[in-house]
Amino acid sequence: MIFIGGVHGVGKSHFCKRVKEVTGIEVYSASTLIASKKHAGFKGDKLISGIDDNQQYLLQAVSELRVSIRNFILDGHFCLLNDFGEVIRVSHDTFTTLRPDVIMLLTEKPEVIAARRMDRDGIEVSAHEIDAFQQEERAYAEEVADDLGVNLFVSTGTDNLAQAIEFIQSF
Repeated sequence: MIFIGGVHGVGKSHFCKRVKEVTGIEVYSASTLIASKKHAGFKGDKLISGIDDNQQYLLQAVSELRVSIRNFILDGHFCLLNDFGEVIRVSHDTFTTLRPDVIMLLTEKPEVIAARRMDRDGIEVSAHEIDAFQQEERAYAEEVADDLGVNLFVSTGTDNLAQAIEFIQSF
């Protein structure tokens, strides 16, 4: 399994769609898997309550996927925003249990992400807040990859999309 992480609005869905077109690898969204297991959706403001409980739904869904699919991409997050808008790391146990074969982190200029969030979600988020969120996401992605002993590729935005896809194809 390839885990692709990044903050809200970084372009994970777009990137995963392109990867699927090029490689044929199936893509699953962590939030969609959680919502399906939980039988409840998420609020549009991206503030998440019950972060730890949600990870149990994710682990159950991924376990079921692994019965029939060996290679797939999971689009998710290393950090989330809790009910108060604070950046919270997803439990390390989640990643230990997921056992990704490789990790990719998508990053982008905070101003670009802020514009996307406004266009897509109608939510104004400052570039400063996005930068802080993205820095924590990257620090934790590096920590998780190191702890699990898996390769990490950090994409710096649309300028290295082809290189990121090549990285995935190498696995």
